[in-house]
Order: sequence, then C-alpha cells, then structure tokens
Amino acid sequence: MEKIKRNIWQYVRITLAISGTAGILFGIFSSNLPMAAISCLILVVTFYFSQRNSRLREAWFNHYMDTVVRNIERANNYAVQRIPVGIAVFDKEGKLQWKNKLFVEYMGRYVEDGDPMDKVMPPPDNNFMTLSVRDGQKQIKIGDRSFNMLIWRVQTTENTADDTGIVVYMLDITDRERQKKRYEEERSCIAYVQLDNYSDVMKGLNESERANLSVEVTKAIANWADEQNGVFLKYADDLYMVAMSRKGMSDSVAKKFEVLDVVREIKAGNKIAPTISIGMSGEEKSLAGLGTKAQSYLDLALGRGGDQAVIAQSGGEVQFFGAKGSVQAKNTRVRARIVAQAIHELMMSAENVFIMGHVNEDYDSLGASLGVAKMAMSLNKECYIVSSGQGSSLGRMEEVSQADSKQYLSIVINEDEALKHVKDGSLLILVDHHRTMLCASLKVFQAIKKRIIIDHHRRAEDAIKEVILQYMEPSTSSTSELVTEILQYFDDRMQFTSVEATALYAGILVDTKNFAVQTGERTFEAAAFLRRNGADPKIVSQLFKDDEETILKRAQLITDMKTPIPGLAYSVYRNAPIDSDVSTVVAQAADELLTMDDINVSVVMSENQNGVSMSARSDGGVNVQTMMEELGGGGHQTVAGVQIKDVTADELIPKVIALAKAQLEEIDKNESNITTGR
Repeated sequence: MEKIKRNIWQYVRITLAISGTAGILFGIFSSNLPMAAISCLILVVTFYFSQRNSRLREAWFNHYMDTVVRNIERANNYAVQRIPVGIAVFDKEGKLQWKNKLFVEYMGRYVEDGDPMDKVMPPPDNNFMTLSVRDGQKQIKIGDRSFNMLIWRVQTTENTADDTGIVVYMLDITDRERQKKRYEEERSCIAYVQLDNYSDVMKGLNESERANLSVEVTKAIANWADEQNGVFLKYADDLYMVAMSRKGMSDSVAKKFEVLDVVREIKAGNKIAPTISIGMSGEEKSLAGLGTKAQSYLDLALGRGGDQAVIAQSGGEVQFFGAKGSVQAKNTRVRARIVAQAIHELMMSAENVFIMGHVNEDYDSLGASLGVAKMAMSLNKECYIVSSGQGSSLGRMEEVSQADSKQYLSIVINEDEALKHVKDGSLLILVDHHRTMLCASLKVFQAIKKRIIIDHHRRAEDAIKEVILQYMEPSTSSTSELVTEILQYFDDRMQFTSVEATALYAGILVDTKNFAVQTGERTFEAAAFLRRNGADPKIVSQLFKDDEETILKRAQLITDMKTPIPGLAYSVYRNAPIDSDVSTVVAQAADELLTMDDINVSVVMSENQNGVSMSARSDGGVNVQTMMEELGGGGHQTVAGVQIKDVTADELIPKVIALAKAQLEEIDKNESNITTGR
C-alpha cells in the first residue's frame, strides 16, 4: 500500500511539474500573464512539497538505519556475552582489556580489567610471553573442568603496527574429557595367568592336598578378578584367563599386583611356595590383538623367571611387577636334551658356525663360547668365536692354560676377520646375552640371520626376537651350566680336554661367586661332571688371581663405601681409566660389599668422561635386575649392571638410593604382612 502511494505521488508530481512548465511557456508566448502566474505558482508548490517529502523520507531512513545499527549492536553484545565460549582480550603488556561473563565464570572468581594474565589465568602454563608468539591452541584444566583454549594475536590499538595483544577463546570440553576418560577406563583388558611352578609345587602331595592347593590358587585369582569387577576362566590345571576394564588394570598396577604375594603365601600342605606369572594387555583395540599381546607378555614373564606380572598400558610402555623371590630351579632336563638335539641338527645343516658372547667377555661368556665351539668341532664344522677384544678373560686363559688353549685361540677372531667368513648358510650362536646392544659385534650379528640364543639372564623387554632357537633358563646359575648340560646330551662319546672343562668350570664359579649364590642341584651336578672330565681347580684359582694394583683399588672402593639407608652400600670409582680391567674391579668390589653384615644390596660405579658404568649385587632379597632396568640396563636378579653415557655418578646416586629404598621397604612390608597373618 505504501509503495502504491509513493507511485501515485510520483506520477502527480511529474504531471504537475510538466503542466506548470507548459502553462508558464504558453502564458509567456500568448501574453496571458495570469495563466503564467498560476502555472508558476503550481510549479513552486509542487517543488516545495517534493522537497518536504524528500526531507521526511531522509529523516525516516536515518531513523530506520539508527534503529538497525542499535539492534545489531545490541544483538552483538547479547551474543558475545551469552555465546558458549569464554572470551578475553589482553593488550601487548599482557593486561586484561575486556572479557565476557562466561570467561569470568570459567575462571571461578571475579577478574578486573587491567589484571595481568598470570593473575587472571592459572600459571605457569599460561605465560603471556609464550602465548603471544604465535596463534595456537592448547588444553588446560581449571579446577575440575577442562578447556580447549584458542589463542589469536590481534592489534589492540591503532597506534603502531607492532602493538599486538591476544584474544583468548575458551571452550568447555569437560563433558567430552569425562566421556573420554570413562571410555578409556571401560576398555577391555585381557590377562593370561599361569601357575609357573605347578609340577614342582604338586610334587609329593596327596590328592586331597593337590585339590586344596589348586582351589586356593584359583580362589586367589578369582578374588582378584572380583575386586576389579572382572571375570576369570580356568582352562587348564595351571592356566587362567582374566578379563577386566582398564580401570581394574590401573587399580592392580597401583596395588603392584598384590595377587602375586597372595598366591606366594598359600600354604596347603605344599613345601614349595606357589608362584604365578601374569601377562596383561590393555593397549590393543581388538580382542584378538589383546589376546596376542597378553600371551607374548606372559611368555616374557616366564622367560624372566616367573613370579611376576608384565603389562602394557596406553602408549605400549611395558611394565614389570613382582619378581621378588629367587627363581626356582627346574629339576627336569628334558628341555636340555631337546635343545641339544635341535642344535645338533642346526649345526649339521649350517655351512659354518659363529659363536659370540657379550661385549667385554667374562669367564662365563668365554667358557660357554668354548663349550659351543666344542660341539661344532665334534661335527667337523668350521667354527669361529667372535671376540669384542675388550675383556681380559681370554688373555688370562691363554696365560694359565698355555699349549692346551692353542686350538681355540686359533678360532678366536675379531669383527673384521669374522665378516670375511660369513656365508649365506652361516649359523650364529649367541651366549650369555640376548640383547642386541650387548653383542660383541653388531655387524656380525646383522650379517647372519640364522641365530640361536643360550642365556641364563632374565628376559629383557628388548630381547632379540629374530631367532630360530632360544634357550633361556633364569633359574640356572650361569650360561656355562646350560652349555655343560647340552654337551652331555649332544654326543655321548665326546671327550673333553682340560682347557674345555676348566673354562666351563670357571664360568660356573664366577657367576655363582664360588657356589655361594644362585645354585641348585643341577649346578653341582654340572660342576661334578666337569671335574670328572678334567676341570682343574688350580688353573681356575690362577685365573681369579689379581695384581697388586687391582687389589689396592678394590680395597679403596670398599673403604670409600657409604650406607645412605639401611641395607644399601654404594661406592664410586671417580676418574676411572677407560680400561676393561675397571669393570672387573668394580664388580669385585660390589661382591665384597655384599659380604658385610646388614647389607642387602651393593652398587659400585665407575665414572669417566664417557659416563658411568654400574655393577649391582644383591643377596636375593632385592631384585637388582629391575633396579638396573629402570636405568636402562639389565642382568640377573642378584647380579646386574648398566652403562649410561653423558651422566655423572652424583646425578645417579639419588636415583639408585630411591630404587633400592622402594624395594627394601617392599620387603619390610611383605614380612610385616606375613607375620600378622595377611
């Protein structure tokens, strides 16, 4: 309607203007002045009303635009104040210039304009100098709420081009994070549990006692599953499967898998304490992946001697729990016989055989290497012992055995010489180690793909996986003992020379500290077998003799020892020379410290410009292997070590004390639980 009115007025105005103009022209040319005057008046009135109408329309339009602008500003202000995003502006000095209501609500307290950022937002992560460098985003927590914070750089004034402040946008993601946490906590975890000394525990028990013991073990595992709202299934006499949530897994980790202690304390007529091993996985997304990982971690736990839990959480980080007791020796030699037959077949099919111990060979590594070389030579196979050239054991053996050792000295070669003899069908046998970083020659290891491992150390996380045969017995005193048993089944007609038997005998002696630690009946049987076949204790005693400088340095380390906490003794060999004999001195000093009263664990370090080497010893109550693994090393429960580059002894001492303290406190706690009847 309004548009029709405007159109009618437009036509009338034009008509009047044309009529007035025509009347004026006609009156002038016809000398009709009255008509010209009336036409002029009509034209003036038309112009006046046209102008008035234009002013009214302009005034109305301005009023309309003012109203629109005010509405837009009001809407913007309303939206900014009520948008579900907390917004704040900080100037170039990091002071608050403006904020909306939601930002104040997120802070949980009132903030005023002009307050610096470190006062407005929780430090230290929210540093203005850091945030103002570039646009970005980060996740922060304020109280019990989580926020996704976006940071944009803006110019807060019109004065200079470098006047840069920041705008902070905060999105509340608390619900999302809670859902995410709930999802993570409710993800499935699978554990495989094995009673790892089933046959030994059940030996000598009647049927009633066997049933009671089995029920008690099953009850302990069932209680563990029930506590974590999980389920369990027994699918063999000594095998179980447990399923639970990630939260249950985290709770078990927090309690350090107390089920291991509960099972170990079961008394149902058994003389040997039952122990279980647990392999648990929670990082895989599929059930098939969880099962595969759990089985591999159970194998790792068993390979490390049992009585422990091996798990992996998010990120794939492997953690170890338990392994407090000594590893129980297996009485059966069935596996040794099977391994001997397998090695026999693999050697027969190989073009040549390489034997390699760990870097800086000791007598156990050397003795085991000579024993394996004996097997290869009995089959008339070309064989070589690859030496790192760092240990003094080989030189000492040559000195005391003289002519008897020439046969083996001729096959001991270095890395460069070994690479010349490598063939496609070569077989590599690794003794006394199972980690790549400990190989005497990394190049030889990489060049030969057919590998066998014979080792007595607990299996480490980074164990060599690409092997065709792996014989690892953590319950055994030494690798020389394992090789001695294999030799007995390898060839019944095999004859030993004095140097062969003595080298293996020395390997057993050095790792058992003269039969003082980690010995079982099979250890003494192996030693007796070697003595019957020519092992000479006199030669062994000469091997273990030290020069005056070594004895004095060892005495100095013992004199300088410190006991920061009850049960722990440590000493530091500062400015140690880069010499292979240093490791021997350090190891001997650690052994000596352990013979002192009230010392459960000893640690001796050698420090030079390359870093720190550490030898740790235990009386069996403390697992020094797990201590050294925390620092990047490994070893055995009672004998372990680590080499760390670019670090000082003073930096490592607090870590060693903390690790030893944690284990010693755990021992005290367990003893207290036992005496109070847990």
